Amino acid sequence: MSNIKSLQLFRNRIVDTGTKRLAKVDSIEFAHVCFTYPGTTARIIDDVSFLLHKEERVALVGLNGSGKSTLIKLLLRLYDPDSGVIRINGTDIREYRLSDLRANFSVYFQDMRNYCFSLRDNLTIADNGRENVDEAAVAALNDSHCGDILRKAGNGLNTSLTRFFDPDGIELSGGQHQKLALARAFFRRHTALILDEPSSNLDPRAEHEIFQSLQTLTQGKMTIFTSHRLSNVFLADRILVLEKGKIVEDGTQEDLLKNKQRYAELFRYQQEKYLLRKEPELKSHANSLD
Repeated sequence: MSNIKSLQLFRNRIVDTGTKRLAKVDSIEFAHVCFTYPGTTARIIDDVSFLLHKEERVALVGLNGSGKSTLIKLLLRLYDPDSGVIRINGTDIREYRLSDLRANFSVYFQDMRNYCFSLRDNLTIADNGRENVDEAAVAALNDSHCGDILRKAGNGLNTSLTRFFDPDGIELSGGQHQKLALARAFFRRHTALILDEPSSNLDPRAEHEIFQSLQTLTQGKMTIFTSHRLSNVFLADRILVLEKGKIVEDGTQEDLLKNKQRYAELFRYQQEKYLLRKEPELKSHANSLD
């Protein structure tokens, strides 16, 4: 009960004074943006500037704490920058109605949550105005490779998540929860898609399947995704490399590897780690064939 009362007293830290309408996202610009989280002194975003174009697929990469997720939170106005300006279609995002701004994005956050609702409601909560809801819901589940969840659901889309309220409900693994949250992002109609570490809890096969789907789902749509697994950035037309809140590189994967700077270094670290981890397994497998 105390938690409910605390929630009722919660106030949005963002003041919504915008009046302009936003129908679609054609461009996103960060201009000399700086940001420090309230109650802290460390600058998380430090003089960041970049311009994203319509239909561009962009990967934000960097070590944990480099500022990738914070850029997304600033774009959605979960926080406002301390200085600098963020523009969509050339207009300061603070001039748009907050509801319009957020309605144009479909977002998956790495700290995703699902709910003790039906499978259907876990999807439609993202966009409850859609027509042909069940058809769209099944399509979204298939796009996120949730066939195992559908097969497990005895009552189809009416099946409850967890058995907390329904003894006939289903319990999901961590990877299944992540795929369901991705399905919710795919279900929502949008002009721009944001995916924050979309494969962090997935096994290699599921990760491969999701990114194969994303190749098709993101065609012709502005897409921003963060990833610390550089094997996934093949999807991106462009890569922004962040380090300590700054953009230190910007380009295609081919160009960044040729530059032999920070991205190439991170790529080599992950490549070496993977090879070192797999080599004993390969030797063991070879020995078993002798």
